[in-house]
Amino acid sequence: MSTSTRTTTRYSVRSFEPADRETFLSLYDTVFGHDRSTEWFRWKFRENPYADHVPILVASIDGDPVGYRAFFAQEMRIDGTVRTAFQPCDTMVHPDHRGRGLFSRMNERAIERYTAGEPSFFFNFPNENSKPGNLSAGWREIGTVPAYYRPQNPVSALEDRIGVAPTSGDGLDRRAADSGPATAVTNTLRDAITTSHRAGDRLLVESDSDLAVEYYETPPADTLATIYRRSIPGAIHTNRTAEFYRWRFDNPAHSYPTYVARRDGDPIAALVVSSGDEYARIVDALPRTIGSEPEALNRLLVSALDDCADRSYVEAFGETLPAPLRFRFYPDTRLPLSALIKPTSRTLLARNLGEEIDLESSSIASWTFSRLDLDTT
Repeated sequence: MSTSTRTTTRYSVRSFEPADRETFLSLYDTVFGHDRSTEWFRWKFRENPYADHVPILVASIDGDPVGYRAFFAQEMRIDGTVRTAFQPCDTMVHPDHRGRGLFSRMNERAIERYTAGEPSFFFNFPNENSKPGNLSAGWREIGTVPAYYRPQNPVSALEDRIGVAPTSGDGLDRRAADSGPATAVTNTLRDAITTSHRAGDRLLVESDSDLAVEYYETPPADTLATIYRRSIPGAIHTNRTAEFYRWRFDNPAHSYPTYVARRDGDPIAALVVSSGDEYARIVDALPRTIGSEPEALNRLLVSALDDCADRSYVEAFGETLPAPLRFRFYPDTRLPLSALIKPTSRTLLARNLGEEIDLESSSIASWTFSRLDLDTT
């Protein structure tokens, strides 16, 4: 037996145990560069209403965890029926133990454990590192879903040229004096761009609309579920119940400002947003049949964009906006962004786990996604 074979056989793959949580969180920080809390872990895995266990497999050597293959459980609506699906997520192997086949071994164990039971299928948008391993384990490529980006402020490029660099504080490293010409130019240009955006956006919606727009710091789960039920799409998507919304937006790592449009007092559309220091992200849009309430969704979008005017860009994923180009959202799958941005984690893969349904032969047109359908927002 070769040395590499002997080394490989020292590894084992097992189910998650409570004592693994701290190592999981530590490795998450090492691999992904994000510090996640025990509250986040509890929300994502232990309090998930669609799994009766923590759906994580652990690769270990001599009893010490060195790799994890986790799954994000959710209900999916398919042809009017509801099925449980697992979305692989947070897959990681310690840098010292890569290249030993651990990803493949955890995949094999997952397929063995979950075939012919719950869940009905796997689906995910793997990155370029894990995509080959998924394909070799039976996942099938369905198609690519675009992400849309709206550049909001090109001033950062100018700042680099005139000696005012971004920082993690107030956004500027004052290499030029606050009262100097460089700062004056960038501030004036930034204000002009923001004003232009706002004026242009407002021209795209009807000012005399009978719609009333409401703002919520916390998403109103029952209202969102009501809007969803008004027009449920036939394409495959996450089943949006009030229970789902309450759990999904309880993620302690993010906040989700929500905009609701009402007509004659009835909620007819909603937009959910999250944001970071530099960007804002459209998380969900309702109704999921986007074209059924375009005026209302456009009104909500303008309200959200107005509140996010200080962000460098705004992102939307999949079927979220009725007319993305109209509001200067450009897909990363077409020019001009396709020449500048290489889409990552945009290709949908699926794998059947039984004979109940066959999603491996589906087309991308059979699915409809917003950012909410992904394992993280």
